Amino acid sequence: MNTDRFKNYHKEVKELVLDFEAMQSRGDSRYYDVDQLEAIIDFYLETADGEMLEKSVRYGETLFPTSNEIRLRRVHLLCFKERYKEAHALLKQLEQMEPDNTDVLYAHGVIYSALEQPRKAIQYFHKAATDGYELGTTYSNIADEYVKMNQLSEARNYYRRALRENPDDEHSLYELANCYDDDNATDRWIQFFSHFVEQHPYSKVGWYCLGDAYLTVSLYEKAVDAYQYAIAIDSTFYTAYIQLSVCYDYMEDYQQAVATLHDAIEHAPDKAYVYFRIAEIFRTINNPVTANIYYHKALQEDPYYAEAWHALSLSYSMTRSYTSAIECAQKALKIDMESPLYMTTLALIYADSGDLAKADQMFECAQPYFTDFEEGWLAYADYLIMQQKYEMAIDALTRGLPDCEMVLEFNKRLALCYLHCGMRNMLFNAVRACIYDSAEGENELLEYCPELGYDIDVMNIILSHRHETENYIENKQ
Repeated sequence: MNTDRFKNYHKEVKELVLDFEAMQSRGDSRYYDVDQLEAIIDFYLETADGEMLEKSVRYGETLFPTSNEIRLRRVHLLCFKERYKEAHALLKQLEQMEPDNTDVLYAHGVIYSALEQPRKAIQYFHKAATDGYELGTTYSNIADEYVKMNQLSEARNYYRRALRENPDDEHSLYELANCYDDDNATDRWIQFFSHFVEQHPYSKVGWYCLGDAYLTVSLYEKAVDAYQYAIAIDSTFYTAYIQLSVCYDYMEDYQQAVATLHDAIEHAPDKAYVYFRIAEIFRTINNPVTANIYYHKALQEDPYYAEAWHALSLSYSMTRSYTSAIECAQKALKIDMESPLYMTTLALIYADSGDLAKADQMFECAQPYFTDFEEGWLAYADYLIMQQKYEMAIDALTRGLPDCEMVLEFNKRLALCYLHCGMRNMLFNAVRACIYDSAEGENELLEYCPELGYDIDVMNIILSHRHETENYIENKQ
């Protein structure tokens, strides 16, 4: 019998649970008082043992059919089984009998939360909190409901209340940081967690959240210090290692980034991901040979890691090992057969290897999936432009343009194609679209297609726009 599940429980609970399980296995019956049965049922609820939770609740109902405490455990069982309407109906009965029972009020809040009725959930959580019911947990639950309604200021308020009651509440710490992040309140984020770790210097999650705040505003050295404090408190803190490596990556200290990821491996729940991250760093610094070693390590851990197969195909392409690159790209696509990214990558590898027939075929297969992958249309257009198939490139770009967000990228390519096809009016429209898209539109257009700088009509459009912009700025001043 595995006894690790009793690690956080008193000896008396362990003995009760083991006795109950022995009785069940023998098919016997015996008497437990209500408090003993509540302890047994709560153990199975907290350890998410659905089968034994069902048996213990049923046994409790047999011994004490009128006990509201056992009936309340039936409510929790129904919630565990996601039968919320039945749980709600039973709770209503209990509330009529014991309108001031804080356990019942709290359970109402839990059910309304599960039913996606946050306002009602908050109402019942407040009723439970009025009687002082587990204030740390209750305030945290209220905050969760405000998050659902995107009322982040109120959510932050209640997460802070929860932490005043229980500074070790990791859920509230993480969620409070998320609220600051989602609300772009980085200054307050840093201020709160700086003060928090002063008061609670051994809070690994406090230091971790402070590191995330510094990372968000690119204060990498401060973020490194915060993550290192978190790891010093708990040397098994896996996500702190990952974030620390991200800092070193941004600082271009790739040696430290790799070393940190090596430290993370022994604590990683997913070693494949860590090896993949190491490989990505080596590919970033143009060391595909070493990158391939770590991609293969990742794939030994998880042969169905499609992203690793895809990245490995790109790495092999860097060394023109096209046979291996094609094989890896095909494996990625076999795992995720509708990925437009993997299809596009395979098509481009075929093109680089000189097999244009297979590249054409793969792009043809990929196009139905480009609706939400505009990079696919751009890659296909670049492929056609490379072959000077400008009319076909225009067709591809105009198909992708209506739903795209990267408007400048599409119009840059359209301008080049219209120029080569002699479609002057369409060229002028594309040029206008580029220069009106953003302040950098003009420069990006001329960088992409320098020959437009020698076209008098195009330059007249660009110069006219410059004058309009200058006049607008002068009038504003």
